[in-house]
Amino acid sequence: MSKSLPILLLLLCISMVSFGQKFYTVHVGTFVNAKSADFDPIRKLGFVYSYPMDGDLTQVFLGGYDDKAAAQKVANDLKVLDYNAYVVEKNLKEGRTVTIIQIATRALNRPVEWSKFEAFGELYAIVGADKVKIAAGVFSNVNQAKPQLNKIRKAGFKDAFIKNVNDALLVKLSAFETRIKKPLIPLAIGKERPNRTNTTSPTPKKTIPSTIPRTYSKVPESYAAGDVQARSPQGNTRPKATPASLPAIRGKVKRGSVLELQKILKSERAYKSSLDGYYGKGTAAAYEKAKAQNSQYKKYEALSNLMKSAAEEEGDQVQYAINHLLDQNSAVYTLERSNAPIAKAYRAYLMFRKLGPGAEVNGLMNTAIRSAYEGKRLGNQPPFDYRATYAYEDLNQLILHIHFIHAAPENEYGAPCWLAEVHPRETAVAHTAFANYAAGTLKLASCDQFLSWEEIRTMETIAKDLDGREKADAGMINAAASRRAQLFMAPLPLDKRSVAELESWNRSIWQGLNAWAASDPFHAELVTALKISYFQSQVRLEDYFMDQGFKVGDAKGLALATLESLVGYYLERFIV
Repeated sequence: MSKSLPILLLLLCISMVSFGQKFYTVHVGTFVNAKSADFDPIRKLGFVYSYPMDGDLTQVFLGGYDDKAAAQKVANDLKVLDYNAYVVEKNLKEGRTVTIIQIATRALNRPVEWSKFEAFGELYAIVGADKVKIAAGVFSNVNQAKPQLNKIRKAGFKDAFIKNVNDALLVKLSAFETRIKKPLIPLAIGKERPNRTNTTSPTPKKTIPSTIPRTYSKVPESYAAGDVQARSPQGNTRPKATPASLPAIRGKVKRGSVLELQKILKSERAYKSSLDGYYGKGTAAAYEKAKAQNSQYKKYEALSNLMKSAAEEEGDQVQYAINHLLDQNSAVYTLERSNAPIAKAYRAYLMFRKLGPGAEVNGLMNTAIRSAYEGKRLGNQPPFDYRATYAYEDLNQLILHIHFIHAAPENEYGAPCWLAEVHPRETAVAHTAFANYAAGTLKLASCDQFLSWEEIRTMETIAKDLDGREKADAGMINAAASRRAQLFMAPLPLDKRSVAELESWNRSIWQGLNAWAASDPFHAELVTALKISYFQSQVRLEDYFMDQGFKVGDAKGLALATLESLVGYYLERFIV
């Protein structure tokens, strides 16, 4: 038998095992100007590594785990330390088999002598719960790896060997992980940027200084009070575009929301047990039974799914690129292929972040503004001169004018969720400018993470159908979406006064709805379907906020606030 055959069989087995198993890591957060030393306090929990995004943002992860429960325990430990951590499952099916040289394995409870590995080229890690495997590569095949293997063994690593792995398991090492000032891996050079002194962008002949008008310069107190504060270290801003995963419902927590759900389920003859306020197996089974047998609920559930599918089918590449500008490098190339004014504006934004102010930024922004407004029918005169030529010397005016382009008459694209996260004060200034302008014209991308939940989608669809207005007020809906985005990342519970107002709103809404239901059997059917979805949503939202570390009472207030932001506008006519 050939000596190489057992080795090849071993490599094949390793590859097959890698593709068949599940693997998890913990997302610590997304940080601005992340420094490796900032994360020293959490290194006792596992291996900390980074994934650089566009601009100065960095995603930070911790550990690698075969067991989801082990990963969740680490995520929970991080939440105690005020990180908004969550578990990420790596999709090994999307990986490919690659060849590496495993140099050594090191325990994480002892310092790793990274300088000894520096000479072996590009380095990778396979991260475990309490150890890290250090590897060199990647090689196209075993034969290509053999010369490097000989070099590594001569350097003292006698146990080094060649292996095939799923590349989804590999972490590319950089100075962030190794603390070696000189990068182990050469910087990747992307598309060449235009020369600042040699550009085809039009040079402004007349410039208007980039000072913000006095009426726009003050951040509203209401915004500042609700602003999501950056979390340590240095500005944890978990992207709000990430949908909220469906939380498990706690069966051992007694609460009023469960009691209300049990009441409506009992009236539907789906729930047979006592009204105890605990969401046990009987309540869960009764909820599923009520959904299946209530014709109105089934109708609106199907309608909500159709609306969701239609929204996904209508997705636009430019909007997707804007939404993912900071976490997908390919987004900028989508914008470069588009002639939409807003695409030029976000190209200018990226250029400003990378190169600072300059003629290229000015040229792109001024072209975008003129294209967005010139020759368009304007309902209101915008509070700036779109015919002028501007010099963008700071982000305040650039972000302000990006918002005005989002509000332009024929613009179809919404301001992304991340804009207010990354630039809260600049965005607040821009929103102030809309106080005396047509606020309803400002288009916002959907930041409704909770609408991925079936019960919430159904609830909102029913509430929309109960709204008697022919045309919705986009400004009111956008304001509610902004409140919801803040609640999704709420760092603190609501104050007692706010909770009391929400409880009063909740009582008033249901008094009005119950009175309306009593007037007509068809009304009663609609209200019953709404109650099933509403109280199930309330229970689920309470568990979401408890998962974020809030106490039961605080989670109740945050859940009510979220419900009000979802259906409050549509149910206004029922308030008594």
